[in-house]
Amino acid sequence: MKIHSCSFWIFALVASPSVHADIALNAPGVPVGRQSANSVPFRSTLTLPNCYKYIFSGTEARGTTTGAPGSSGTQGNGGLVHYKAFVSSKGGNCSSGGQSAGAVQLTFTNIQTFNSSPLKTLLLSPAVAFVGTNAPIDVDLVWQGEGNGKKPTGFFNILGEYQAAPPIPTGNLNFPDGTWELKKTTSNSNPAGTATIIRQ
Repeated sequence: MKIHSCSFWIFALVASPSVHADIALNAPGVPVGRQSANSVPFRSTLTLPNCYKYIFSGTEARGTTTGAPGSSGTQGNGGLVHYKAFVSSKGGNCSSGGQSAGAVQLTFTNIQTFNSSPLKTLLLSPAVAFVGTNAPIDVDLVWQGEGNGKKPTGFFNILGEYQAAPPIPTGNLNFPDGTWELKKTTSNSNPAGTATIIRQ
C-alpha cells in the first residue's frame, strides 16, 4: 500500500528574464510540476482515481520576492488575494459526515504581499479523512486563487496524506472480525495475548 505525505516542498527559482513565472500547485498523490497557475485569478482541478484513503489536513502557501508591477486594482497587484483549497470524494466515507471537506482559505493583502511573505499555513482541526469502504474512491482536488496578479510566483499546497487502493488480496486465508486469543504452540500452555482483527 503506497503512502505519500506532504510535509514540505523545496523549489529553486533561477533569476532570469526567460523563467516562466507561476504558482506551483501541489498535493499528496500529485506529481510535482503537474499543476500550476501563471496568473490570478485561477482555478485548477484534478481527480485522483482509485484511492483507498485521502486525508485533508490544511493548506500552505508562499511566494518569492520578485514583486509585481501595477497599483491596486490594476493587472499585477489587484488588492486582496485569496487562495482556497477544496477536497471532495465520490463514494466512500468522509469523517466530516458529508462528501465534501469544504474550503480552506488563505488571504494576502495583495500579490506583492504573497510574493514577499513568509510561509502561511492553515490547518484543519481535526483533519478530514475520505476512506473507501467496499471499493476504491475518486478524490477531487481544487486549487483556486481569487484576486488579480499578472506574474505571481511561489507555491500553494494542499496538505495531508494519500494512500492508493491496495492490490486485490489473493489466497484463501480468512478471519472474521473479532478478538482472537493467542496461544503458544505447546499443549496446555497459557495464552500469550490477544489479537483484534479489523479492516483498516
